[in-house]
Amino acid sequence: MRRATAEPGGFLTDPLTALEGWAGDGVPIRRFEPGRYLVSGGELVRTALAGTTTPFEAKAATFGAVAGWVPGSGRSRPVNAALARELDRAWQAVPAERITAELRRSAEAGEAWPGALAPCYLRLFGEQLFPGLSPQARRTLQDALAASDGLDRTSTTLRRLRGRFAHSRADAALHRWATGRADPLPDALRTALGSADDVALALHGLTGAVCRAAAMVFAWTVLLDRGWRPGTPAGTVLRAAPVTEPAAHRVREALRLWPVAWLLSRKVTAATELGGVRLVPGDRLYLCTYLLHRDPDVWAGPGEYRPGRWARPPEGHKARYLPYGFGSAACVGSRFVNQATAKVLECADALAGFDLRIIEPEPVFGSLLSPPVVRPVPPD
Repeated sequence: MRRATAEPGGFLTDPLTALEGWAGDGVPIRRFEPGRYLVSGGELVRTALAGTTTPFEAKAATFGAVAGWVPGSGRSRPVNAALARELDRAWQAVPAERITAELRRSAEAGEAWPGALAPCYLRLFGEQLFPGLSPQARRTLQDALAASDGLDRTSTTLRRLRGRFAHSRADAALHRWATGRADPLPDALRTALGSADDVALALHGLTGAVCRAAAMVFAWTVLLDRGWRPGTPAGTVLRAAPVTEPAAHRVREALRLWPVAWLLSRKVTAATELGGVRLVPGDRLYLCTYLLHRDPDVWAGPGEYRPGRWARPPEGHKARYLPYGFGSAACVGSRFVNQATAKVLECADALAGFDLRIIEPEPVFGSLLSPPVVRPVPPD
């Protein structure tokens, strides 16, 4: 076995600069701080993601606050299946005309994307997920989504306190809604979780995860469609251009190039080795899909936006493309994010002429990889 060589500091302070320096260097695992390792080798990432308790402990983001939740357990499987069914039903049930109208309203109002898009997704698909949820409770959920988006960009003490308050109110609103309902989703959650408090936490986690992730994937895709590149300054207007590639290919390529779940975490719970590196309990692995998706041995032009590559993906891509993780702890909302966002993109293509003005030019490598902030520019 060998010890991984420590890399210079700065990764968590300035991730993009570090990642640009490491992209394509072929190092599968590196120590960037004592007890912290960045993993980007395909087989090593899959090995670490396959564990849920020993030697690598996983936490499913949607259920991270639910006590005793183990991804892939007998307790979790029926819940994940029920959630996946409900999410599928939700995106399929919303008519295209409703989506186009919501996008047009947001664009004409000049709302800032991606922040304003998460509430758009909630308005569109929340009606299906949470039938009968009161307008006040829906606004409470929107406030919690806005608080999460703000934390990614400016995590001050005051903002964190406001965020905790917003999320507590959202938990309470969903607790009231789910209590006593006989809908398939609350029923499945109550059966598996037992506690009404845990049902509310799970529903809130689901809503935040899928709405925010879908909003960011949509924003990344429309930015890349209009030619955005790192370093594009604030004030630049990205012009709308004819789109020829299918929406599904564009979504997959945006997730390859700028994966929203760019860094997946696993805690080491037992002495083991990974890639020849000795690991001890308490070490932390950071599994980097950003680097994994730019492996030059698999992807031609790994830093270029080429949606056409998905018409015939390269050999070996399945081991180098994990935008939602892998195994039993993979994101339960992955199908929703991909297919709902492709559907929304198809509706957005009907809004020809809307350009995007960059307001905040830098992507943010927070809990999610958030794109630059833009505002739609209505046509003259």
